[in-house]
Amino acid sequence: MDNCKAPREPQELYILVTGANSGLGFSICCRLADEFLSSHHYDDSLTIIFTTRSEHKAQETRRRLEAHLRSSTASSSDTARVKFVSESVDLGDLLSVRELSRKLLQTIPKLDAVILNAGVGGWSGINWPEAIWGVLTDLVHQVTWPSYKIAPVGVLTAKQTPEKEEPALGSVFCANVFGHYMLAHNVAPLLKKAETPNGPGRVIWVSSIEATIKCFDINDIQGLQTKTPYESSKALTDILALTSDLPSTAPWAVDSFMHSNSGTKADEAPTMYVSHPGICATSIIPLPLPLVWAMVATFWLARMLGSPWHPLSTYLGAWSSVFLALSSQGALDATESPYRHAGGGRVKWGSSANRFGVGSLSSTEIEGWGHGGVVGTPVVEADRNRPRRRGAKDLTREEKEKFEELGRGCWKQMEELRIKWDAILDQAEQNKAAAANAQ
Repeated sequence: MDNCKAPREPQELYILVTGANSGLGFSICCRLADEFLSSHHYDDSLTIIFTTRSEHKAQETRRRLEAHLRSSTASSSDTARVKFVSESVDLGDLLSVRELSRKLLQTIPKLDAVILNAGVGGWSGINWPEAIWGVLTDLVHQVTWPSYKIAPVGVLTAKQTPEKEEPALGSVFCANVFGHYMLAHNVAPLLKKAETPNGPGRVIWVSSIEATIKCFDINDIQGLQTKTPYESSKALTDILALTSDLPSTAPWAVDSFMHSNSGTKADEAPTMYVSHPGICATSIIPLPLPLVWAMVATFWLARMLGSPWHPLSTYLGAWSSVFLALSSQGALDATESPYRHAGGGRVKWGSSANRFGVGSLSSTEIEGWGHGGVVGTPVVEADRNRPRRRGAKDLTREEKEKFEELGRGCWKQMEELRIKWDAILDQAEQNKAAAANAQ
């Protein structure tokens, strides 16, 4: 009997990361490289396609990423296994999103994962008296779920096309959700070409622990009438990702959003996950240096007081997104299995850390979805023992049904909005081509 095994085929992974010039996005790229080299076969290779908003930022980011790779690897052969490719995109500019999508379809063979990280806070300032009082009297809660950020209401993007009239498009909504939504739809053919062992291509949304459906109104899906547009956009992110594999959302989430002309079967459609970095010390709200140090000290104190959601460093915060991008499908399914077996579904995975700064992956409780959509008491012991947001209650069947219906409504509206804007952009491009031909 012939015991010879067929030679192993080297794996080439392609992962797209948006918003990578600083903060969490940069750390995601660094940690992707590090974790890939430590966990994958020496014949495998990884191409990290990262996006910035300008060529200058792209060059500087690539230089820093390559320096990190050289400093963290022992040999030049390891360094050669990871390649960084820069692309430019403005997620608040839908024509820019189209341009990147077309370039990717023409220049790379597939995408194993897309990490949708880029975004804006949209805040105009901080209510300092409320912030100081909150930190002094309720530190852990106020530096985990702050109530003192100030944001203007109804901020729109710049005009998307030269046309005289076009629908209003919320600035925070477009940068955090809709631009990514259009990008993921456009590159679906590349995601469908992903191969084993990782399984189907993945769309990984980067959300926030601050997301709550209390800040979200389905009748104001763009968050144009709310004082919390950032939190509204992240709540919408959670809703879309957590309900993406439900039968009730399939007409929009799979049949429409993930539709392509590749001939791929529906059951091989890309999968969708959601992660968050916990609370990290970043510059998403610009602060003078003394206040930056005060912020770091406050976050550290919250961790010492028992908060699991303060990794502080963006490198620790990157773990949840990197885990979802690099793990085999079998490993992801096994991680979700306790929730699935208890009648649940998708889990919002967060980066957490203990008092000593040791990072881990943790399920995050979501209003209306609980831990992984499981009704009643959490089934995982760590979830039961983790500190909860004040006022949190165990999920009821009625609340879960409402959340699923909310997901159905959000998917329907998002697909209608995508189709509308695709038609607007098509017309703008046709008009531009006609004008050029007439000259």
